Amino acid sequence: MSRPGRLALLASAPVLGLCLAACGQAIEQGELEVQVATTIESEFGVAADISCPGDLDAEVAATTECTATDPDTGEEIALRITVTSVEDGAANFDIEPVE
Repeated sequence: MSRPGRLALLASAPVLGLCLAACGQAIEQGELEVQVATTIESEFGVAADISCPGDLDAEVAATTECTATDPDTGEEIALRITVTSVEDGAANFDIEPVE
């Protein structure tokens, strides 16, 4: 039986919350990628390279799918990022694996 990869931890993880500064009406792609990577590392102890397709609108229910890649193994997992609230220039997010 093969051992599940480090990113497999995310597949069974509860939804995570994070907060980003919303510049104008969108969260820039680079900032989103950094914050998602930081959240994953702090919650799971897994350093992952995050790739998102572009900026994310800073409005409730806006979503995007990013890819987390383990730099050691090349293992990938898709993550859905959903804006849950926007207050005082900060957007709160949920991160969950795409099934």
